[in-house]
Amino acid sequence: MNRRSFLLVASLALLAACDTPPMRQSFATLTFQDRPPIRLDVAQIEIVQAYKAPGAAPNVDHLFPQKPAEVAAAWGRDVLRAVGQRGMATYTIVDASATETALPRSGGLTQVFRTEQSDRYDLRIAVTLDIGNPLLAKTGQVTAAVNRSQTVAEDMTLNQREAVWFQMTESAVRELNQELEAAIRDKLAPFVR
Repeated sequence: MNRRSFLLVASLALLAACDTPPMRQSFATLTFQDRPPIRLDVAQIEIVQAYKAPGAAPNVDHLFPQKPAEVAAAWGRDVLRAVGQRGMATYTIVDASATETALPRSGGLTQVFRTEQSDRYDLRIAVTLDIGNPLLAKTGQVTAAVNRSQTVAEDMTLNQREAVWFQMTESAVRELNQELEAAIRDKLAPFVR
């Protein structure tokens, strides 16, 4: 084997050993800019991020393509509007956690011939809206919480898991939007213009 052939074979072996990471898919940014604004009779709206992601197992919310806490905060920024002269509303993200739980799997030959569910993801988003206006001499509060749970197969790719996480987040915040809109119009009607 001459030197050129040796270099060619060695180069091909090195290329074969390289592992190209999979292409990461991109996801749309979840916003609520399409929703009609809720005009509140307050001078200021504060958005408080009370939930702090642990960033370690069993929590996985920090790995989601759209962080649940950020999407919950986007609701407050996109939908709530301060249109009054006095008073304040505080929109607080209390919880935006997602956890991963390993599921038990069968052993022996059964496992070889069957694709099983390997993990369960549990997502919870909870928020509160506190409002007060000294001119009205009233205060009020609404809370909303939504939960999602989804199992995934053991042979799912990272892209497929991220798609599941995105769908869970999108479904949860859409329900959160419905709950908040209904609760605000029902329980905080004196503050809505």
